[in-house]
Amino acid sequence: MKQCVRLMMLAILGVPSVASAVDLGVDSTTLIRLEERSVPGFSKEQVYPATQFLGIDLDKLGDGNLSFHLYGWGRLDLADKSTDEGTTDADLSYAYLAYRFPQADAQVKLGRFFVYEGVAAEQVDGVSARTDLTHGFAVSLFGGAPVKLDLTGDNKGDYVVGGRLAYRLPGLLELGASALREGGITTGESTDLKDYRQLVGGDIWLAPFKIMEIRGHSNYNTATSGFAEHSYLLQVYPVRPLTIVAEYNDYRLKDYFATTNLRSLFNPDRDETLRSYGGSITYVVAKPLEVTADYKRINYHRADRGNTNRFGGEVRLTLADRKVRTGLSYHRADSAQSANSYHEVRGYVMYRTTKYSASIDAIGHFYDEKVLGARDTDYEVLGSLGYHILENLAISGDLGYGRNPWYDKELRGVLRLTYNFNYSSKGAAK
Repeated sequence: MKQCVRLMMLAILGVPSVASAVDLGVDSTTLIRLEERSVPGFSKEQVYPATQFLGIDLDKLGDGNLSFHLYGWGRLDLADKSTDEGTTDADLSYAYLAYRFPQADAQVKLGRFFVYEGVAAEQVDGVSARTDLTHGFAVSLFGGAPVKLDLTGDNKGDYVVGGRLAYRLPGLLELGASALREGGITTGESTDLKDYRQLVGGDIWLAPFKIMEIRGHSNYNTATSGFAEHSYLLQVYPVRPLTIVAEYNDYRLKDYFATTNLRSLFNPDRDETLRSYGGSITYVVAKPLEVTADYKRINYHRADRGNTNRFGGEVRLTLADRKVRTGLSYHRADSAQSANSYHEVRGYVMYRTTKYSASIDAIGHFYDEKVLGARDTDYEVLGSLGYHILENLAISGDLGYGRNPWYDKELRGVLRLTYNFNYSSKGAAK
């Protein structure tokens, strides 16, 4: 990564001499979180971490097709430690140069970036490229070193490579086939784990009629010889005010979490499956009034978890020329294990104009039996206020209070200062 950053900085420093008309965008958000934790039997904690997020976008560099993008954050704890790590932390989410070619929608990236292509959902220090081919085909490739988390026991590999081949009929169909391999994974003392991760998969988007859309994917883990995931979604709009959604998801934990470094949490060593299916129906009764009914069946093939049926509905209102939005919902989770059975009630109101914003959101859970032997109810109330000082400068804050099985009392607050700056070579700064 250091070598990539050096190359990018040299490129950026050399760009102004050849830049013809640079566009600049800066996004800055400062957060100060205020939290008081009270756990029975332990002393209270005051947690005040200050976090700065910063994003920079430089477009139209060089011959006009080159751009640079950066996003990262840094944190400083102003009171008790907010995590089990140190009192400071920082991370570079992405920083890359991108060059878009005038033909075939082709693009090359160099640096740290995210890849979402078929089976790949990766953060990589390396290079990627994509281009359209003839007759509706397109191809994308990437390779480099997987970004390692700054955590003890991180078992990321030494390298990761992958790609996706797609075929598209505009407005009707897109089919994709993709593959990924990560090598050099640390297995520790275990002799049962493989030192690589290898996935292949297929994805589809299909809209055979204007009222119907299907999308989904299946991933196969060739390292463990099993399907890791099937996930599919169907959306139907038979008439304008009515929307019908159906979904199906199937995960085999042994293949899905095969290389996780949190084995005690995700349990890949157990041959378990998690399958869910269900749907929802949304109907716009009148322009300001919308109702939704939904159902979901969760099959967890594990004796101490069992199956769960979750069902309920929500009523939403949009008023005052869309400045006010409010909703009320009720859901019931009915599980084979009473500890996982509960009623859920939620209500909210939001108000937003170009200058002000305000909201209040309340949610409560009422369990069939006490959770962790502590209590059978929990709740949280969250309120927020926001004000635009200038068009591109805003201040806002959230304040929440609640009780749950883990905390006897939890008081949380966030102060947020947001600043956006955009300069276009065709116009003045904003």
